[in-house]
Amino acid sequence: MKRKLLIAVPLLGLVVLLAWIFRPKHETRGEAFISERSVTLWGRVAQVREPLATLHYGDRVSIIARRNDNVEVRTDAGAVGWVDARFLMDPALWQRSIKLLTQVRTMPVQARGRTKVSTNLRVEPGRTASRLYQFGRGVPVEIVGRSTAEWVQGTDEKDSSSDVEETKREDWFLVRGLATRPPGENAARAAESNATTQPGDQTVPIAGWVIARFVELDLPDPVREGAASANLRPIAWFELNRVGVPPDDKPQYLLAAARGPEGQACDFAALRVYTWYAKKDRYETAYIENNLCGQMPVRVGKGPKGEPEFRFRVLDGNKEERVYRLNQTVVRRVREEGESGVKRGSAKPIKPATR
Repeated sequence: MKRKLLIAVPLLGLVVLLAWIFRPKHETRGEAFISERSVTLWGRVAQVREPLATLHYGDRVSIIARRNDNVEVRTDAGAVGWVDARFLMDPALWQRSIKLLTQVRTMPVQARGRTKVSTNLRVEPGRTASRLYQFGRGVPVEIVGRSTAEWVQGTDEKDSSSDVEETKREDWFLVRGLATRPPGENAARAAESNATTQPGDQTVPIAGWVIARFVELDLPDPVREGAASANLRPIAWFELNRVGVPPDDKPQYLLAAARGPEGQACDFAALRVYTWYAKKDRYETAYIENNLCGQMPVRVGKGPKGEPEFRFRVLDGNKEERVYRLNQTVVRRVREEGESGVKRGSAKPIKPATR
């Protein structure tokens, strides 16, 4: 019996050693990050397969193997399975997305809106730029910048705008928004509170460039009506202050807008200020300025006496900054000593806003 044990124990040890040496190795070939709101982790690559887990935007995975358009990955929780390669973002692009998000965190909001259709979020302006994420339809976004890019018809972003086809350039908005997760899921980035999230959602902030035409601006009625009557294309709008006694006080607005087709060098070419005229119970256009070549961002604040103030730079040789102040219903530009005066825009009423 002892003799048999002396033979069996070494043989068993040899079997275990060989099994360990020839075990399936899951050596990683780098890492990647999930670039969709939710992605299924599948048990195998086949028509009949079972789901193992659901991954979410920002989740980090280790790459084990590649097979055609599929990638075998291991999650931080240890689950091993397959995902579509299209839903992965390489570390370099992920770092660019973080850098972009850091850049826009402190940028002032120029307008708010919602996506009209499913809209790709890209790392820079242009349809050929790397995609960071895809917003669904009706997703709230905050607009913080604008740029232009050559118009290129892509397979995943089709539209038939004649204006763009004529100019061959299109407007892009730099936006920040949220990549939402179902309640209870852990986020890869710190969650931030936002009035646009659903109850119980844990959210991941995200930033990037989207086609401006794919965003519907949430314009207040006076701004929308004023822009339509003047044939302006709104780019940015702001609440300057409120007049009257709460809860019936009325906001007064600044609009920065463009005319003509997309792709222009100037972010906006016209200014309008809409103030509340209590005696006639309606909004009126208190200030008009045209033929600008304004550059975003427009910054809104307060002057030395607490009056509303806004400022921006114009695209000229010196990139001069212009400052304006609203005193009751009169808008005046603040000029430096020695600066020559210019003729102030005229005022005209607009139709009463919907109340």
